[in-house]
Amino acid sequence: MWTLLRTNRRFRRIFAGNVVTSFGESAVYLSLAIWVKDLTGSNAAAGIVFLTIAAPGLFAPLLGHVVDRVSRRRLMIGMDLGMAVLFLSLLAVRDAGQVWIIYLVTFAYGVFSASPAPPALLKDVLPSADAAAARSLILATGEGVRIVSPVAGAAVYVAFGGGALAMFGTVTFTVAALLLVSVQVVESAPEPAAERFRTSVAAGFRFVATVPILLRLAATTLAFMTVVGMLETAIFAANQGLGRPAAFLGVITSVQGAGSVAGGLVAGAAVRRWGEVRATGAGYALIAVGLLLCLAGDVPLFLVGVAAFGLGLPFVVISLGTALHLYTPARMQGRVNAAVSSVTGTAQAVSIAVGAALIGVLGYHAMYLIMAATAVLCAVSLLAGRVARPEVAPSVADDDSAAAGLEPGAGLEPKVSR
Repeated sequence: MWTLLRTNRRFRRIFAGNVVTSFGESAVYLSLAIWVKDLTGSNAAAGIVFLTIAAPGLFAPLLGHVVDRVSRRRLMIGMDLGMAVLFLSLLAVRDAGQVWIIYLVTFAYGVFSASPAPPALLKDVLPSADAAAARSLILATGEGVRIVSPVAGAAVYVAFGGGALAMFGTVTFTVAALLLVSVQVVESAPEPAAERFRTSVAAGFRFVATVPILLRLAATTLAFMTVVGMLETAIFAANQGLGRPAAFLGVITSVQGAGSVAGGLVAGAAVRRWGEVRATGAGYALIAVGLLLCLAGDVPLFLVGVAAFGLGLPFVVISLGTALHLYTPARMQGRVNAAVSSVTGTAQAVSIAVGAALIGVLGYHAMYLIMAATAVLCAVSLLAGRVARPEVAPSVADDDSAAAGLEPGAGLEPKVSR
């Protein structure tokens, strides 16, 4: 990871932009919900902030179609600058009558977050051999940023008000745009739209279905997402069951975040050594162990379980992201990433709603057991069989590697993976 960051200047600048936007986004969006609550006095109105952020994810396949037909770098620069301007509109918010402006900004942020442009651009920036290391670094840093940034955003809002949030967001996205402007990338050429729009939008789903390793990884991710959303509700009941105050949830969140940082730092190496399938299976095993430890009824063991859960998640995320990067052609990256994210994101949203509805019926013990059992089944389904790794879809960045005396996709030759 550190060699990649030191030697690949293009990735270094894209990575810096990602850190800046990750900090700004996670610092601001929670504070915007607090602002809506202060303006309206309504919990429901504050909750709509999160709804407007999540809703655009349903339209990710449409965004994927756009991403595969244009310059990803220019699109990302335009989106960053657009968000910078939109955040300035928050300066007009004075009372509950202007809350719609906050919703407009958060909806635009949801579109920004749902866009598969960043992973698609990485296909053109990174040699294939660096795919796992790059995602490992991005995830670990992002998780670390999210531990501290919400506190920073809330502090800015409390000290200086909503106008300061507007300026904070504008500066964040402007810096990210400037970093991207400074990056010179030889992008893969957009393919002409030779098929009907509906056929093109659905192409990502069809491609995943035809590549066994992508289908298996996506299917297990989907299965786990259909239950893991219950944790959003169950964690509150589990905290109460431990006899801890509500503020202890902050400790739980920080411990999980620390586990995810650690997992992010090691998962990339595990993916390269073991392959995407076995690394994902190891991640689900860690998740299952963590969830079961949370049922021990002891605070220290609960925190160990939370850390193990956080440690295992990056193995799943980085393995899937690396496989999508390696085995998907450059000009299918947008639609394939969008297809997977839209389906898994929808499943997670539904499971959050189901968890909220059933917590009074099942209790948190049953929910933790259901999630742990699902994680075990996902691990077994991956590790029990064999799946062939297809040929790596070449990246234009592999040509740079070859010019430097490196073998494109070194260490990533087709083989059978457990």
